[in-house]
Amino acid sequence: MTARTLQEALSLLLTLPLLIVCCFAPGFFFVRRLHWNPMEKLCGSVGLSLILLYLATWGFYWFAPSVEVTAFYGLSVICTALAILCVKDIFRLVRSFRVRHALFGFGFLWLWTFVILSMIRSYSGAGWGLDWLEHYQRALFFLYHFPVNTPIVSNYAVSSRPPMMNMLATFFLAQTGGRFESFEVVFDFLNLLVFLPCCLIMPALCGPRKLRVLALTALFALNPYVIEAATYTWTKSLPAFFVVLAFWFYLAGWRKNDLGRMIAAFVALSAGLLVHYSAGPYCAFIGLHYMFCVFWKRERKWREFAIIAVACSLLLFTWFSWSIATYGAHDTFASNSTIQSSQIYPGSNLHKMVANIYDTIVPRIVRDRSAVHAWDQPYRPAVIRDNAFIFYQTNVIFEMGLIGGPLALWLLYGAFRRSHGRASERHFWMATIPFCIILGIAVVGERDYWGVAHYTLYTLVALGITLLAGSLPLPRWAGIALFFGCIVDFTFGIFLHARVEHLENPAQRIPIPGMTYVNGVSLRPGGTIHFLGDHFANSIFGFLDAQSVLLILLFLALLWTLWKEALA
Repeated sequence: MTARTLQEALSLLLTLPLLIVCCFAPGFFFVRRLHWNPMEKLCGSVGLSLILLYLATWGFYWFAPSVEVTAFYGLSVICTALAILCVKDIFRLVRSFRVRHALFGFGFLWLWTFVILSMIRSYSGAGWGLDWLEHYQRALFFLYHFPVNTPIVSNYAVSSRPPMMNMLATFFLAQTGGRFESFEVVFDFLNLLVFLPCCLIMPALCGPRKLRVLALTALFALNPYVIEAATYTWTKSLPAFFVVLAFWFYLAGWRKNDLGRMIAAFVALSAGLLVHYSAGPYCAFIGLHYMFCVFWKRERKWREFAIIAVACSLLLFTWFSWSIATYGAHDTFASNSTIQSSQIYPGSNLHKMVANIYDTIVPRIVRDRSAVHAWDQPYRPAVIRDNAFIFYQTNVIFEMGLIGGPLALWLLYGAFRRSHGRASERHFWMATIPFCIILGIAVVGERDYWGVAHYTLYTLVALGITLLAGSLPLPRWAGIALFFGCIVDFTFGIFLHARVEHLENPAQRIPIPGMTYVNGVSLRPGGTIHFLGDHFANSIFGFLDAQSVLLILLFLALLWTLWKEALA
């Protein structure tokens, strides 16, 4: 092992503890004294820490670029010091049964997805594009201070996407190296954070005694859509973390007439919007619900409204002010894919919206049997992978699993029919789901015959999986169906997908070439992108690599857990 290889390995090992400390300690220092329950403190600390890291990173990028790398090391030292100062409160927090189970589940999911990442040598699936490369380039844009006119992969403008998750990646990459392997680890960790507020909100969906965290862990791990969103380096999962967190704080603040929780809800929504504009439909719904159904009944409504308006405006101002000053108002608000695709669509946008809704609910393979041949190629397993991939990724029902999706709808129907619980909250959810589905599909600018659920509906999918987990154990027939459905989901939606991505760019072949920008100048030293999977051996049994064997063993452990939870 060369000195450079050893240095790269050590920097990669440093990434995880750095993520844990910096994504928790600064927020917990401020949250620990609040009169919140332990899970609220855990999730609130993570959310506030991410916001603080974003503000610090953005501030140094804008105002002090010459010292930002040194400042980032200093911020990590401060985060570590805050963790040490709060060590007694941290141990007190971890003594909570729910917190321990949530952290265990998150740790298992990280191990699970890390094993999958160690298999992947190329991202692919049903003709999907270069989103993973786009977001890596955006992180390098901020890390290396590229010229503001640097073109982004797929001809996107820098102003077409909000920067929060890319800025967070910049903070960690500056300390661990700008290599793609580190970027994969950072995005995987951030994309998995949505699991924590799902643990928090489970009692609100299923009842106070429904705390099936192990079941939720298993269903998350065996869901192809969730795993793809975590291992594919794009920004669709972290907004769901903030939106689910906002849902909880909004309902709790509404129920308890609590100022702090209500403010936290709207700040979380603003943060989600700064990660990805897919949070927009949820921001619109909660904002409208607050104004028409909640605001006029609040005791300190004008004070609360003023604080929310100022806090959210200041947070959003950090991005929009810079983008407008740098690129102008038109490019800031008109360069995103929704507006651009809508402008070039030749037909009626209303017809496009209705058609997208239909295609997102009814799989294309049901509407057109010949669609199975759309991905024909010489390698038969890849054909099966592509058809399974597009089936799971674009349909709002089957994104929750082959059997899990229909079961979640059945449970949702039963929950709406029952009369127990707060009627106002039941009506809230009955309005949330259709509103966010329709608006979430309506804001998609392009016409996609396969469905568009993967653009904006991750939050609803995560809530549906949480409802399913919290409703376990199910009647025996449903539990058995779910068990075998998860086997199919893993086999065709996760394992086969990872194996194909492993075989498409084997180690003996040339790695994917590096990106270039103005005048052909390389984006990073070396000019090539190496995946985490490029560093692992080809196979141990002739056809299976060590990561695949480990993944199968972990899968068997998940099946055992799911069997106990679903059929107890």
